[in-house]
Amino acid sequence: MARAQDQLDEAIAITREVAGGLGDDLKTRAESAASGMEVHREKFFFQSLTGLPFAVKANRAAKAMSAAANDATIAVLEAVVREIDDKADAPGTVLT
Repeated sequence: MARAQDQLDEAIAITREVAGGLGDDLKTRAESAASGMEVHREKFFFQSLTGLPFAVKANRAAKAMSAAANDATIAVLEAVVREIDDKADAPGTVLT
C-alpha cells in the first residue's frame, strides 16, 4: 500500500474516532469529512506520489482536530477535503 493511502487511512480513522465524541453539528461535519476522504482513498491519486502532500495535510488536520475538536479545526479538515475533491479527479493530475 502506498504511503499516501496509509496517511489518508490514519486521517480517516482519527476523524471517525473523534466524531464519535462530538455534539451533533460537529459530529456531522467530522463524519462528512471522513466520508469525503474515503471516496478518494482507492483512486490512483493516492497510490502515487501526487496524492501524498494532500494525505499528509489531511492527517495533520485530523490530528489537530483530535487535540482540540472545535469549529476551527474541523473547518481546516473540511478545506483539505475540498482540496482533495478538486485535485483527485482533475484531468492531468496523475499523468506521470
